[in-house]
Amino acid sequence: MKVDDTVRIKEKDIIGTIIDISRRNGVTYYVVESSVKGHVAGADGGEWPLFDCRKEDLEIVAGQ
Repeated sequence: MKVDDTVRIKEKDIIGTIIDISRRNGVTYYVVESSVKGHVAGADGGEWPLFDCRKEDLEIVAGQ
């Protein structure tokens, strides 16, 4: 997975775009910006919710 990939957050069934990738304590995290405006419980960010995810939380959306 890479920046600008469109992904689905499996547990939340949210589609979004990977906007950043970081590595902390040996674990890779993907920051995903929701493709839908509006507040989502448990998300960071403002108009466009942001989610901190691990690879196993995500799946590439078909066509990517």
